[in-house]
Amino acid sequence: MNYSYDQLYQFTFRCFAKSVVPKIRQRLQQKFCFRQNLRGVDSHGVARLSGYVRLLEKGRINATPNIRVVYETPSTAVVDGDGGLGLIVAPFAMQVAIEKAKIAGTGWVSVKHSNHYGIAGYHAHDGLGA
Repeated sequence: MNYSYDQLYQFTFRCFAKSVVPKIRQRLQQKFCFRQNLRGVDSHGVARLSGYVRLLEKGRINATPNIRVVYETPSTAVVDGDGGLGLIVAPFAMQVAIEKAKIAGTGWVSVKHSNHYGIAGYHAHDGLGA
């Protein structure tokens, strides 16, 4: 069965709206979840949604993480995701890498204390504004 962009958007919005995720982050999570399906990567799209919501409801994912850089050099950093959903932590880490690359010519960032973040290629291929 095929679903339109709007149908997937509305479905993921309703799922995250009922979870404990702050509204500002719901939009990011929706974007990552359903865009994977539109790209043909069904294993890392809406199929993961029920797992994310269950883990959020059980407190195994921090719905309001304090994401921060805990170590850095001019071209590298370590980001602590504070147990947050990777769909939120990864864009933060990517932005840190981009800023480092602007200054040092390269940016390498590792993440710890995070959870599944969908397909890694999204963050590098589509970028933060997709």
